[in-house]
Amino acid sequence: MMILCRYRRSADSRASQVARRSLFHTSHRRVARGLGLLAVVFIAAVAQAVAVETDRPAAQAPADQEVTCTGKVTLYRDTWGVPHVYADTLAAGGFGLGYAQAEDRLADVFQAVRTGLGRMAEAFGPKYVEQDYIMHLVRNAELCRQRWNDASPEYRQLAVGFTRGVQAYMKEHPEDVPDYAIDLEPWMWATVGRAMILRWPLGTIQDELGRRDEKSGPPMRSNQWVVSPQRSATGGAILLSDPHLTWEGLAVLYEARVHAADLHMNGFFLIGSPLIGIGHNRHVGWANTTGGPDTADVYRMKFRLNLIPQYEYDGQWRTCKLKMATIRVKGADKPVKRPMLYTHLGPVVMAPDKETGIGYVAATPYLDSTRLFDQFYRMSMSRNVYEFRDALGMNEYNEQNMMCADTSGNIGYIRNGATPIRPKGYDWSRPVPGTTSATAWQGIHPVEDLVQIFNPPQGYMQNCNISPANMMIGSPLTPDKYPDYIFNVSWDTTNPRGQRATQILHNDDHVTVEDALRYAFDVKDILSEKWQSALARALDAVGKPYRDKPHFNEVAQAILSWDGQFTTDSRVTMVYQQWRVACNQGVDLAAVLDRPDPPATEQRKMLDRLVTAIDQITKRYGRWNVPWGDVHKIGRGGKLFPCAGTDFGSRHQPLNYTETLFDVSYRPSSDDPNIQVAYKGSMSLILMFFSPEGIRSMTCINWGQSSHPDSPHYVDQAEKLYSRRQMKPTWWTLDELKPHIASTKTFTLP
Repeated sequence: MMILCRYRRSADSRASQVARRSLFHTSHRRVARGLGLLAVVFIAAVAQAVAVETDRPAAQAPADQEVTCTGKVTLYRDTWGVPHVYADTLAAGGFGLGYAQAEDRLADVFQAVRTGLGRMAEAFGPKYVEQDYIMHLVRNAELCRQRWNDASPEYRQLAVGFTRGVQAYMKEHPEDVPDYAIDLEPWMWATVGRAMILRWPLGTIQDELGRRDEKSGPPMRSNQWVVSPQRSATGGAILLSDPHLTWEGLAVLYEARVHAADLHMNGFFLIGSPLIGIGHNRHVGWANTTGGPDTADVYRMKFRLNLIPQYEYDGQWRTCKLKMATIRVKGADKPVKRPMLYTHLGPVVMAPDKETGIGYVAATPYLDSTRLFDQFYRMSMSRNVYEFRDALGMNEYNEQNMMCADTSGNIGYIRNGATPIRPKGYDWSRPVPGTTSATAWQGIHPVEDLVQIFNPPQGYMQNCNISPANMMIGSPLTPDKYPDYIFNVSWDTTNPRGQRATQILHNDDHVTVEDALRYAFDVKDILSEKWQSALARALDAVGKPYRDKPHFNEVAQAILSWDGQFTTDSRVTMVYQQWRVACNQGVDLAAVLDRPDPPATEQRKMLDRLVTAIDQITKRYGRWNVPWGDVHKIGRGGKLFPCAGTDFGSRHQPLNYTETLFDVSYRPSSDDPNIQVAYKGSMSLILMFFSPEGIRSMTCINWGQSSHPDSPHYVDQAEKLYSRRQMKPTWWTLDELKPHIASTKTFTLP
């Protein structure tokens, strides 16, 4: 759901790649387009108003001289190029992580910071103006800079160290510094985290602005599941986190291990973040998937278009706050200036109508939120699932299904999010009246009010972007127990991934390490049996005229005997998928798939489309039985490897929607349209095994640790792990790591 570019073969194309890709989810762009300029009358008013403020880039960061940055840090790289940071202070740990991120992904670091600051257009041109405008509208840089001194001492130490680590690498390697680099200051990292979490409430706001009956779906999809010690062959809990994201932009995650004083983090970090987002410490592990309570609202308000606009509230007219966003644009003679209008409830996100004065205002607790990384620190210091739940109670993390486990054998689930306490009597999924305090929020729900469960008797849970009611067979988490806006299920009722995960976990009460790995990379099409049965019925009823069609009998029998797995060596999946897609048009799927006596006319249509699919695949590839992995690839920079898994169809057509648990989406290669290259889906898997002695974990990412095309770690995991559906150990302790150290660097901070 982002604008992407394809990797090119040469290293010097890096800047041109970046210039064409968006680091934001489409909800930001849609909100910006919906708002546009606030209206001609507002522009005129802003131009005349003396009290208008100009939103300028922060000139100087708050002083941080009281933050000491001392200590000793050793940065190890293992044989996969993954950094392991060992430091005696938090600041030194931040330094080591910052240095490592810069060494692997310096260009991405600056893109992330520019995104958070609303300064992408300045480097990459006018296509980023809307994105930058949104960052100005939500006051991203302004608030993060203002509140730097309010951040926890622990985060401040990490952030200062992280900044100096990035700067140290830049000083050593000026040839790697991109031309769009800016002067880094420690407060800027918070803008990256805040930009990321705002994607979710902004998506909700866009949905409500459109007054849709159905939400548009998740900005991201992911898998998570957990089994308790009672259902595990290892004697401890097992937890999987498997984000399904687009593989470029702000959502890309960075793998690392950090041991800094008492802080221990293993897993995946945002680029530009000194604190972990997904993974584990020494006691607790966690996973997250998109889904959660309703954390944003839209208010319908009435405005009076004076010189300084006013809005009605409880029968009184209040003065709006006006500001002007100044967005510098590469190649432009002068900056773009856009007005921003604020009420006490939030910013205006749809311009008032000039005739009626009706406009729309966005409201979410996250518009005032700046302490995400403080919460990440507290999550990273938790010692059990209950302390982890309490850390979520800071309400800084965006709405997510949070699943967790600990070394004491507990497992838990919290449908997390900063959720306003809303007055009854309104449909909060649509714009509500904003002219009255009767619709004002009455506080924020404590975490105890949210949908949650610990140690369920089923002994397993999964949430692959589905309703809590479908997380396990007999789930007690049903909507009747919660307010609608807390349970908040619309697009996420169920899906093939959730159905498949429940199926395999429910039927296995003794999950081994091998089972867990197999489930993480499962490529079974849960609809295969239904389609095979429909095909068998059609062949019996109306199949005789088709027997003389080229390859028809051979293909039909191959489909009927297929095991339903989208593996790289499967020779029937290409034509099977083509057939399924063709049946979306002109076939009554409910009739042929669900009725015991389907109409012969619909069955003939189904078989006609199989004939067409056979013909199309044969003409394109020279044979119908081309292996899936000969066409579907993983990799970049011209280095491609066979890839399993699939995702096709539409969630709006559940009878023809397939997404394997190992979820991979493909698009045609720019070099060869007959090759399909993976570009989103499973990308930062971590499988965690818990015991009283600690946590063992395994990981796999989609490409490799480094973004440098000449690095041996550019696509090594794509070739040796992802393509083969395998994981590598994380070597969490120093003793485990020592036999696998590929390089060592030591720094002593003054």
